[in-house]
Amino acid sequence: MLGKLIKNSFKANASAVYHNYIAMGVIAVIMLILMFVDWTKWGDKGIGIGMAIKVAAAAALCITAFVCVILTFVSVFGEFNRSMYGNQGQLTLTLPVRSSALLFSKWLSGSFWVILSYTAFCLCAFGSLVYLLRHSMSVIEGDADYYNIYQLVTEMIRQFAEAAGINAPNITVVLNLVSIHAIFGGIRACVFVLFVFFAVTLANCRPFHKLGKVGPILYFFAVTFVVHTIASVAAKLLKVYIIVSENAFTFALSEADVQLAWSNGYGAAAITNVYVTALLAVAVFLITTMLIDRKVNVSAST
Repeated sequence: MLGKLIKNSFKANASAVYHNYIAMGVIAVIMLILMFVDWTKWGDKGIGIGMAIKVAAAAALCITAFVCVILTFVSVFGEFNRSMYGNQGQLTLTLPVRSSALLFSKWLSGSFWVILSYTAFCLCAFGSLVYLLRHSMSVIEGDADYYNIYQLVTEMIRQFAEAAGINAPNITVVLNLVSIHAIFGGIRACVFVLFVFFAVTLANCRPFHKLGKVGPILYFFAVTFVVHTIASVAAKLLKVYIIVSENAFTFALSEADVQLAWSNGYGAAAITNVYVTALLAVAVFLITTMLIDRKVNVSAST
């Protein structure tokens, strides 16, 4: 039964955004085709036209990706409120499944689509930047193959690493550090979705539904503030870091070890805030389940 719930949730969210991914794919193919056009054959005018066309294509890709993010948020949170509460919610809550299974299926699907849409937007934005830089560099050097994408990306990453204070950065170290922060970002996205679901659920409980549509917003910021405050205090009391070298990941409890890692060209990331937030999110999940079981006033949904 849980598998069917997850499948239905994925389908419900996909129906609102799949056309955006198709549009991004079409634009990406067009941009790829434009890469093989030698704009220098038409002189300075051709180079300018080529740049203008590529800028327009890159802008269209980024705008489409951004719209996809917005539609994903609207779809995920709207579908949760619509299917769990109100007229449709009355039927949903009568299904012979636990409320925890219902919430988990909605959360899993919602987190997947939010992470996917945000990742797509970041890749489109970064890819568009590299795409335009490659055009500019190839024109300057007079050789379209002189600066390939790998060279551009690695050079950009090195520049960002140096700006962040990493001495003599190794590209592998930087990429490992980026992967860790990407994982942290995914965890935060999952927590974000859960907090919104909690806020929507609380807004459908007596007497919390009296604030109307403003209620979920206030409850979301309230639970976010409380959780982040607790996580920040925990991070100050017990500091845990992960040291990123070229071939290994190690844990450290001392800031001296972190400073030594940075000075040697390694990376370091604080993880206390992330794992405390994740643990507190589990508590929020259990509280949300309890509210659905005992406190939800389905007919109060607007």
